[in-house]
Amino acid sequence: MELTVSHWIYLAVVLLVILGMVFKRGVIAVTVIGTLIIGWIWSGSFVTAGQTLFTANLTAAKILFDIILIIALMIALLRMMERVGADYLLMRPMSKLFKSPTGAFFSVGAVKGLISAFLWPTPATMTVGPMMIPAALRAGLPMIGIAVAMNLFGHGISLSGDFIIQGAPKLTGQAAGVPVSEMIAASWPLVLVTGLVSVSLAFFMLRKDMKRGVITAEIPEQEAVRDTFSPVAKTAAWLVPLSFVAVIFTTIWLELRGGDATALVGGVGFLLLILIALGEFKTKAHHELMSALQEGFVFAIKIFAPVIPIAAFFFLGSPEVAPQILGEGAPGLLFDLGTALSTIVPLTAVPVAIIIVTIGIISGLDGSGFSGLVMVGTLAQALGVPAGVDIAVLAALGQMGAIWSGGGTLVPWGVLDISGVTGVSPDELTRRNFLPVMAGLLAATVLAIFLM
Repeated sequence: MELTVSHWIYLAVVLLVILGMVFKRGVIAVTVIGTLIIGWIWSGSFVTAGQTLFTANLTAAKILFDIILIIALMIALLRMMERVGADYLLMRPMSKLFKSPTGAFFSVGAVKGLISAFLWPTPATMTVGPMMIPAALRAGLPMIGIAVAMNLFGHGISLSGDFIIQGAPKLTGQAAGVPVSEMIAASWPLVLVTGLVSVSLAFFMLRKDMKRGVITAEIPEQEAVRDTFSPVAKTAAWLVPLSFVAVIFTTIWLELRGGDATALVGGVGFLLLILIALGEFKTKAHHELMSALQEGFVFAIKIFAPVIPIAAFFFLGSPEVAPQILGEGAPGLLFDLGTALSTIVPLTAVPVAIIIVTIGIISGLDGSGFSGLVMVGTLAQALGVPAGVDIAVLAALGQMGAIWSGGGTLVPWGVLDISGVTGVSPDELTRRNFLPVMAGLLAATVLAIFLM
C-alpha cells in the first residue's frame, strides 16, 4: 500500500492530539485545522475544504445526536423530579442501608453507580450526594471513603460500560466499525474485572488507613428533613424506577439492542417527564416542561460540544465514515496507516493491547473521557485488522482506558463534581484512586489479551 500526503498529515495531527492531551492543552483547534488541510489536499480546492470542514462536523453531529438527545431527556427528567421532591423520596429509603463503614462504602457506591447508569455520573452526584453523605458519615465512613466509592462506582464502573444510555459503546463502536451490541458484549468482562480490582484495592487501602488512624470519620449532627410531599412526588418516586426496571426487562425479553434499546429508554424517560409535569403543575406544566428540557439540552450540548470537532477529524480515519465526508472513494486514513504499520512491525495481541489502553488513558487526560473514544475506536480498527485480533475487545479496552482516566477518576479536573459535593480535594481523591484504577486497567489489559 502506498501512503499519500493525506495519510502523513493525518498521522501528524493524531500525534499532535496525543501530545496536546499529555500536556493538558486544548486539541480542538488542531483537529479543525487537520480536517481543513486534509479536505483541501483531497479535493484540491480550498472552497471544497471549507465545505468539508462543515460536512465533517455535521456528519459527526448526526452520528452523535441520538446520544445527545437521550442525555438531554434524562437530565430534564431529573430536574423535574428535583422540582417536585421525588428525587429525595427515591433516595431516602436507600440511606437505611448504611449500618457500618463497610456497608456505607459499598451501598453509597452501588446507589451512585445505579443512578449514574441512567443519568450519567455528574448529575447523579448531585442527586445522590446531599442525601447519602450524612447517612454514610453517621455509619462511620470517612468523607474520602465516600468520595472514592461514588467516584469508582459512578465515573468508573457505570460510565465505562454505559450499558443503559449506551453513549460510550456507540461512540467507540461507530469509529471501530463494530455494532453496539458487540461492543457491550466485549466490554462487560473488562468492566467487571476493572471494577472488582479497583474497588477491592481502594477499599482495602481505605480500611488499612482507618485502622492506622491516618483518616478518621466525622459524625455529623442530625439535620432537619423535608416531610411534606405532593401525591405526584410520591407517585413519581416509585413510578420512575419501576418504569426503568420494566424497560430493562423489556429490552432483554424483546432482544432490543443498540438504537432500539436507546430509543425505548429515551421514549419512556420523555413520557415520564411529561406526566410528572402535567400532574404537578397542571396549567403551568408547559412552562416547567420547557424549562426542564432547556436545562437538559444545555447540559448535553455542554458535554458534547468539544467532542464533535474532535470526532469529526477522527472519523476521517474510518473507512465507513470517511466517504460520507470526503466523498466516494475516500480511504480510511488511520485504517490505512495501521495496515502499513503491520508490514513494518509485526502486530500481535500484546503490543496492540498495550498501545490501545495507553492511548485511551492519555486521551482522557483532558478530563473528558468521551473525547478520546472515537480515536481509540478508530485505532482499534486500524491496528486490530492487520493484527488479526477481535476488534470489539480491543476497542472496549481502549474505552476502559479513556473513561476510567478522563471520565473522572485519575485527573483532578475530572472529579470536580465529587469534590464539590464532598469537600474532598481533587488532588487527594485522584491520588487515592491512582493505584487501584491502574491495577484495574492492568487486569483488564491482561484479560483482553486472552479474549482477543
